[in-house]
Amino acid sequence: MIVVVQSIGQIGNRLEQFSHLIAFCREHGHRLADPAFSLYSEFFEDTCRDLFCRYPPRPSPWGGKPFQRVVYYALRLAAALKLLRWVPYSAWVNHPWDAGAYDLEQPAFLDLARRKRIIFLTGAWKHRAWKNYEAHLDVTRRHFRLIPELRERIARHFAPVRAAGDVVVGVHIRQGDNATDPVRRDCFSSEAYAKVMRRIATLFPGKKVAYLVCSNQTQPESLFEGMTVFRGPGAFIEDMYILAECDYLVGAGQSSFSAWASLMGQKPRLGLFDPDAPITLENFKVCKGLE
Repeated sequence: MIVVVQSIGQIGNRLEQFSHLIAFCREHGHRLADPAFSLYSEFFEDTCRDLFCRYPPRPSPWGGKPFQRVVYYALRLAAALKLLRWVPYSAWVNHPWDAGAYDLEQPAFLDLARRKRIIFLTGAWKHRAWKNYEAHLDVTRRHFRLIPELRERIARHFAPVRAAGDVVVGVHIRQGDNATDPVRRDCFSSEAYAKVMRRIATLFPGKKVAYLVCSNQTQPESLFEGMTVFRGPGAFIEDMYILAECDYLVGAGQSSFSAWASLMGQKPRLGLFDPDAPITLENFKVCKGLE
């Protein structure tokens, strides 16, 4: 069994890591427990009632978020006190934040997975199993299906958007952390996004284009004058999954937020790195996995 004791990053990063671990475990016949995912477990059918946030999932009466967080913090404490090293037939793999991607298919890790009953993972969220990742995407999408209440709220919010246009383009305007991160090159002004939206409309001659704009910052109405624009629900999980309902997506190029929406909805996405670059429909690609 692989146990994720610690994970760093926001929801897109956590989903990214979890999905690669699912692919690895399915491919090699292992089980997975991801207590670190308990921060977001309440949103998904397969994790909201599983005490250890496992794959395959196993719901239990004690599987609510408060109990999940107790398990998570107990494991974090055990890691901080170096107690995990005393668990019989186990191994502990710590992957530093600045070490790049960790290949789960490397011979050393495959050997550990064969020899040990439990592998504890701590450190960054960059565990990857690209070799057979796409083969398991259908299972991944089922595992991260939202709970019914959230699906219903998204459906109600999206209905008037769908009715307003022949084509619906979801736009995720991410501004904030990607402006201060020295390795990011995908933070743009609201005005730049508005110009991109106007240019995208020209790709659909004779069709009415409606936009669904989701953002972590308040966007002024005046930017979108003359366009049919709807706001996202506002809650981050609803914003992410309502974007998956759109026909096309636009988002910050290095952001896992809109990339995950593309993967879940199988909708083509334009990852924005240069808002002044030419745009064609060929630039929109369905996400097959997050880097």
